[in-house]
Amino acid sequence: MSAFTTPQSSIRRQLPVVRRRRYNRGLLGAVAFIAAESMFFSGLFLAYFFLRTDTTLTVRSDQPLHPSIALPLFNTLILTVSVAAMAWAERSIARDDQRNLIVGTTVAAALGLIFMLLQSVEFSRFVTEGFTPNSSAFGSTFFALLIFHVLRVFAGVTFMLIVLVRAFMGQFSRHRRAAVQACAAYWYFIFAVWLLVLAVLYRS
Repeated sequence: MSAFTTPQSSIRRQLPVVRRRRYNRGLLGAVAFIAAESMFFSGLFLAYFFLRTDTTLTVRSDQPLHPSIALPLFNTLILTVSVAAMAWAERSIARDDQRNLIVGTTVAAALGLIFMLLQSVEFSRFVTEGFTPNSSAFGSTFFALLIFHVLRVFAGVTFMLIVLVRAFMGQFSRHRRAAVQACAAYWYFIFAVWLLVLAVLYRS
């Protein structure tokens, strides 16, 4: 072998090792789903603002343009604690803490159920006052924002219950926690949407 010839093994050692970054498909799917949900709620908010500002529409006097905010504020507190519990659960499994993953997810799911129960009380109050989805196009959009948000809360709680079942089966660790991260991200999104609903429907 010539002195000027470099062996292939030496060339391979000198070349930088290029590693492909691996993306978790489950998390990418969750991000895509949240993006689609964001566009869906954006459409509902735009429809609400259009109907609210359209002077050609007749708004009935029994429609609460500024409904009571006491119960929604309490629900906001409930969701805030629920989000904190879910964040705690997510951080716990990152440390391989199975017990606190279960505790945090359980608390978050239970508070989500309480939120839905209180929202049903809110709906009943509106109906008692004579404000229903059939009141007008404005009323339909008003209720659509609340009802579709509650449905997303139901989906988030269902997701958390699935995470709980898998956690009891010991399927999560700090190296395998994509489902927990996706669940937490969706729950954060639901909370963000609720803050917008609160600001738009109850304070605008």
